[in-house]
Amino acid sequence: MDNNLLNEYAAMKAEVKDLRRRISSLMHEMKKASAAYDEGKGARGYGGRGSVRVSGYPPSMFRAKQEKMMELVLLLECREVEFLDRTLEVERFIEAIEKSEMRIMFSLYYIEDFSYIKVADEMNQMFPRRSIAYTDKNVKKRIQRFLAAC
Repeated sequence: MDNNLLNEYAAMKAEVKDLRRRISSLMHEMKKASAAYDEGKGARGYGGRGSVRVSGYPPSMFRAKQEKMMELVLLLECREVEFLDRTLEVERFIEAIEKSEMRIMFSLYYIEDFSYIKVADEMNQMFPRRSIAYTDKNVKKRIQRFLAAC
């Protein structure tokens, strides 16, 4: 596993948030578009009579649009499954690291998406008795050295 794959994982996390938003939007639009299209005469409220128009899609057009939207939802869900595969791969890589301290750093930086400064703060809270405090520079350097050694 190299640094490119871990950085790609971070970018994919942002993409999945967008995918979930798009899927939710499409599902909402499909529910909203399910109203039938109709025109006719009838009551318009408060006892008045006249033309009434119900907006929506003609049934044939609605079915075609619904099929295309479902196809797009399936495509987006497939991308989400690819992301889950990548997540599993990254998690396995991190779990394979022998030193607990490095595992924690990698989890905080890559999985939790913390900055180097935030990782250093978390590490200092976890290991308060350490003689040399963690800094953003030494956390970054330790991660870089570990990846270079792989």
